[in-house]
Amino acid sequence: MSLSSIVDFLPNYYFIILLNSELLFDYYREYINCTVNIQINDIRQLPIVIPTNEQLDTCGSLFQRIIELKKKMFNNIFQETSIEEELSKIELKLNDFVCELYSV
Repeated sequence: MSLSSIVDFLPNYYFIILLNSELLFDYYREYINCTVNIQINDIRQLPIVIPTNEQLDTCGSLFQRIIELKKKMFNNIFQETSIEEELSKIELKLNDFVCELYSV
């Protein structure tokens, strides 16, 4: 099974960011499914906020930075600890982004 956008203006990375956020994960566990089994039909019940172009650009650049860091980590280009620190900072930014997006 897979989950992808059915509209052209919402890229798949946007859904990845939302699904990996603490806010939507907590919402999912609290209101949709509290078991360890994540079902695709359960995920379809999550409320998705349509972002502005500016918001989409913001999360897109953060997502691309994560991809770059992960590639460097897998290729052993930089020390893993420094990459993990930067990934943690980006994760915090993305969680703040999602909270702002959902006005929380």
